[in-house]
Amino acid sequence: MEMESRLQECLDRREREGTLRSLMPIPTSSTSSPTASPIIDFSSNDYLGFARCPEQHQRVESAYKQFMSNTYSHAQGPLLGATGSRLLSGDSNLARSLEADLARIHNRPAALLFNSGYDANLSVLSSLPYREGGEDVIIMDELVHNSLVMGVRMGRLQKENVFTFQHNNVEDLRRVLQNLMKLKPSAIKPSVLIVIESVYSMDGDIAPIKDILDLAEHAGAAVIVDEAHGLGIYGSTNADDMTLESSLDKISHRDNVGAGGTGALAALNLEQHPALLCSVHTFGKAAGCHGAVVAGSNTIISYLVNYARPFVYSTALPPHSLVSIQQSYESMMSADGERRRKVVFRFVRLFRQEMKRGLSSFGKGCQFELLTSPSPIQAVIVPGNESCISICKDLRLADSFDVYPIRSPTVPKGKERIRIILHAHNKEEEVRALVKALLSSFRRAMVFPGSMRSYSRSKL
Repeated sequence: MEMESRLQECLDRREREGTLRSLMPIPTSSTSSPTASPIIDFSSNDYLGFARCPEQHQRVESAYKQFMSNTYSHAQGPLLGATGSRLLSGDSNLARSLEADLARIHNRPAALLFNSGYDANLSVLSSLPYREGGEDVIIMDELVHNSLVMGVRMGRLQKENVFTFQHNNVEDLRRVLQNLMKLKPSAIKPSVLIVIESVYSMDGDIAPIKDILDLAEHAGAAVIVDEAHGLGIYGSTNADDMTLESSLDKISHRDNVGAGGTGALAALNLEQHPALLCSVHTFGKAAGCHGAVVAGSNTIISYLVNYARPFVYSTALPPHSLVSIQQSYESMMSADGERRRKVVFRFVRLFRQEMKRGLSSFGKGCQFELLTSPSPIQAVIVPGNESCISICKDLRLADSFDVYPIRSPTVPKGKERIRIILHAHNKEEEVRALVKALLSSFRRAMVFPGSMRSYSRSKL
């Protein structure tokens, strides 16, 4: 079949380029031996450990059981699924109540649930009412997530009306805005939408959110903030954790300032900034469950209900998922959530301190680089797909560390990296051992350049 042949050609080309993706073996232990060490998680987005927490599981199941006993009579049995989209049979008092709670938590008038963060971003960016005359524009940070980029592509905005600015560079954003005013001297003032993430998933760095919102307000633009990696990690109790700090004993969490963990916007007290159009909060990371919510004005939410195709045409989240989200927020905002955040950021400071000290011993010309990041997402540049893949494979097989290579074209060529996630369920000795193993692998790569493709410590 011709189509099959063309598909295989695409796959073969990726394999030659070293960019072919495949599903990895499920991490259980480093070898098939029953006495092997368990794989140590330094890759999942389960920052606070709630996805694997037995107590959290019990809380969810208890709340779900209580919900079912209060909701369904003997004549009408419980529903495993939502049975339809929210506009048909899939709506529920539970969903509406949860949305009201989430709107209050995120300090916005309204909120709307989605099946995933990807769906939420597609919905927002693809459905906005761009004018047919071509005056409206979108300006995106050059490193925003694929879901935001694809949302724009799904929309009606012409390609020439989509612009990017240099990552986290407010002055470059200002330049783009000024150039737009020169390019479009129209009698109709264009609607300008700026799209950013609060915490960037590949670099782990944080957007200058306040500066961007203030600039947008001055320019008459609106801003969308994707909080996928900010929710649960940051909040009103730990704004200081958004800046780099080397002291392992730093006390950054403040008491008596409300519940923490509701995101970077909350940490910076920006949830009601006049330039903020809406924010997107994803539940598949620190919340440890699934789904997402868009928080914004009543007008924004009503518009999405009418025009967001992924919302209109998707079966709604089932009751169990809604209860899981409800319980996740309670846990993230609780004293236990605060304790877990303190553990995470102590490990962030420990990892950076030890990694920087080790890399400094390599001298000038070292190809390995620890990127600047105050968040639990830490990235070490390992140029070249093959080298990055080989080192990660070695760390998994020889040291039982579950880390993954981030390859081009996901990141620019030459900026391939090992992405490391620090969690509340990690241990201090594991963090120190990971740094030691990384530095050892880097030293061997420098002594034997170009040999990492076939290298494995298990063969030595």
